[in-house]
Amino acid sequence: MASRWFIISLVLSLCTSLSISADVLSALTVDHRPRTETKVGSLGYRVADTLRVFTTRNKNCYHIDSVKKGRVLVRASFYYGNYDGKSLPPKFDLHFDGNFWTTVQTSNTEFYYYEVTCVLKKESISVCLAQTEPSQFPFISALEVRSLESSMYDYVNDSYPLLVWKRVAFGSKTVFRYQDDPYDRLWNVGGYGNGSIPVSGDAIFTKRPQLGPSQNRSFRIFKDNESYSEPIRPLYGNCVEMILDSAIAVSSNTTFSLVPTNVSTLPPLINALEIFRIPDDKLTDGTNKKDVEGLAALQERFSLLQSWAGDPCLPAPYTWDWIKCSLAPIPRVTELLLNGFGLSGSLPDFSSMDALQTIDVQNNSLGGPIPDFLGTFPNLKILNLANNQFNGSVPASMTAKKGLVLTVSGNPGLCTSNVTCHIPQANSSTNNNKMKNILELLFAAVIASIVIL
Repeated sequence: MASRWFIISLVLSLCTSLSISADVLSALTVDHRPRTETKVGSLGYRVADTLRVFTTRNKNCYHIDSVKKGRVLVRASFYYGNYDGKSLPPKFDLHFDGNFWTTVQTSNTEFYYYEVTCVLKKESISVCLAQTEPSQFPFISALEVRSLESSMYDYVNDSYPLLVWKRVAFGSKTVFRYQDDPYDRLWNVGGYGNGSIPVSGDAIFTKRPQLGPSQNRSFRIFKDNESYSEPIRPLYGNCVEMILDSAIAVSSNTTFSLVPTNVSTLPPLINALEIFRIPDDKLTDGTNKKDVEGLAALQERFSLLQSWAGDPCLPAPYTWDWIKCSLAPIPRVTELLLNGFGLSGSLPDFSSMDALQTIDVQNNSLGGPIPDFLGTFPNLKILNLANNQFNGSVPASMTAKKGLVLTVSGNPGLCTSNVTCHIPQANSSTNNNKMKNILELLFAAVIASIVIL
């Protein structure tokens, strides 16, 4: 989801009680490198006091229910702090709802957070951490989800997320969030941060200046040397928000400037700035719903599978450990690989997963009759039920299926043909009595047939 496209939002008047920054010439240089993190330095956020580290699996996820549909802000926070004493801050990937979010870079001493805004189509969201390097274990300090008003950031197509590149409150002396911001967005101090948005050093910080009768404030926004706006004349007490929303392509040399017009007697001013990165790819619709339903049925039946969360197939190659998926835009689950997972009981109905080509559930303790639906998968090529506790007969839909490699060995209670059936041995006297009864019935039948003839 790398991209060079940005949306820039500038608040250019006294619409809040915040201080503002008045510059003779404010230059905002946008770094083109993929940096969506913000360093908060040594600020003592309580979320940095603890962390959770993941040392197993290639992808570990949080699934958050009861989230209101619509636009949300998701923030993931990370503070390594050399918790393991190795002085090796890890690097790993961050995903949400099957979409690549960013690569997390950490350090020994800095606190980082990443934010994304997106529109949810359902009342839940998943956030996953994916290990990308051996022995570099993902961790997370905090995960927060905030509902936003539907009118916020509505200048962006709902099919795309907004990755927060920078959020600055000019004139503020401290980083602030809720309650100053009712949506709990984190606003950094103007001019503070990773250097991707330097602000000119001749800034004047002031509070709510009201213009005199002979004073005039008007300015334009320039991208490099090209005017990007009509003259802006902010009025006292009114809020003017300029959205540069034409998907701006930038490079490391791109500069946005606030330049006074020839008739202006006062310098430009700016309250706040937000910069968002727009990925090239739209938000995914996720793994096919029929497969999601089938996997949910398996997880409901077998608690051992319930610790897997997030999108089963996306983003590739970070699928769940016990499935394989196609590479289609809406992927399908093609292999179910549950060999030796310690499963017991009967199989639930997962017939909705009609793209399956391989089902491997060998070496478990699954029991009961073999479900008929296992023979109905149109693309099934391999079905391995070996070494379980299945009983009864093998459904004809499986034995008659052309091209199917079927393995049922190691199920002592299973009838493998119409003639023979392995029956678990009880005590020898009981078996002898059963055999005697069968022989007596056969002898009686022979005598009867002779008499009739």
